[in-house]
Amino acid sequence: MSTPEPPPPQASPASAADPSPISDPIRIVSVSDSESYLKWATQLLSSLPGVEAHVYLIDSPILPTREQVTHAIAGSFWAGRNIPVVTRADLAHIITDHLADIVLGAATGPIVAQLFLTAHLHEYRPALVSGLPGMGLPASKKGMNYRRLMDAFITHSFAEVAQYTEVSALTQVPCEIFLARLPMLRSAGIPQLAATAASSDSATTDSTESNTRAALPRTLVFAPQAKVPESLDDREAIVRALADFASRHRESSVIVKMRSRPGEHETHHELHSYYDILESLRGQEVPGADLIGLGYGPLDEFLVPGAALVTVSSTAALEAFDRGIPTLLISDFGFDRNLLNEAFTDSGATGTLAEVAAGSIGFPTSAWLAQNYFHSDDGRLRDHLELLATRARAGQLPNRRSAVWKQKRLLIRAELRTMAPAPVVRAYRKLRYAR
Repeated sequence: MSTPEPPPPQASPASAADPSPISDPIRIVSVSDSESYLKWATQLLSSLPGVEAHVYLIDSPILPTREQVTHAIAGSFWAGRNIPVVTRADLAHIITDHLADIVLGAATGPIVAQLFLTAHLHEYRPALVSGLPGMGLPASKKGMNYRRLMDAFITHSFAEVAQYTEVSALTQVPCEIFLARLPMLRSAGIPQLAATAASSDSATTDSTESNTRAALPRTLVFAPQAKVPESLDDREAIVRALADFASRHRESSVIVKMRSRPGEHETHHELHSYYDILESLRGQEVPGADLIGLGYGPLDEFLVPGAALVTVSSTAALEAFDRGIPTLLISDFGFDRNLLNEAFTDSGATGTLAEVAAGSIGFPTSAWLAQNYFHSDDGRLRDHLELLATRARAGQLPNRRSAVWKQKRLLIRAELRTMAPAPVVRAYRKLRYAR
């Protein structure tokens, strides 16, 4: 694939009001490989004043479809724009063409490893920054090793700062750990349960205690994840609970909010598709299964007054909290590192599948929200990035080329994901989604 013509500068709309004393905007090149990372990158960059940002997708087996891209960039500065798709061979030219101060590795570990290697070998190397597109707990040594060449890692809660600081030390990856708010969260202060969702017979509204259940939802939305729960039995139990709710409360609707259509790709591979499970239960004539619908599109379109959200550990729960939507984290499978949901243990928004079937959905406590992802956004991330950009322009960033050898095994996988011939990629995609 030939290198695309560089698009015109995409400065943040807020840049005109930027109080920064530096006259030039921070030049950022962002590279993503999946729809979830693209969503995070475009939302993050849209929130930063005084930034000239250029966003790219890299061709890989998990490249999102045009529809997925449209959904990912909805509500950002890039909405309605074309996101160029490039190859690994294009990366060096892109960094040079845009005079990048910062390269944002908004992608899975193998891609970030290769991207950062390319950027680090640049004559005037930019600062290298990475992060995760949602909840980043538990912190992973493997993920940190893929990003060994980075200068900074963006986290989104106090707990994440603590864990990634610890993992940085354990893996000997000498990076700065920045705290920011997830860019998809837009509430001012601590979010509260929306008045339209509050139950009329609630005994208390003190959100510092475990909250009472909300009113019966008019629309019950389930947000699935590719990785958890893993077993077919657990996934089927969730769909059966949704069907039970649909059968009991026919005045309400039930939607499984899908991340992709059959044959499309996500950041992580899903072994047991909810689409297939729902079809199976419909074939078995399970009561209520035929009343469950499948939803596609930006999550915002589903988080509306009268809705409630159910999930196991998805970042969608945080977006629902942000908008005051009743939310339930399913407790039947436990809360642990493997389920990626430890952070929700004491949230006050947990509940059983029996409560899902009954439509008894809660909301987290204010104390939990303040400590988990809903801290105040003081704008420090912009200041941190400005300092990195200044150091990059002055040639003051450390040389970590020796660290590349510690990544050799990981970089082989990155090579396969970014340099595989098109027929190999197509065969990989076919095999992956035929299972």
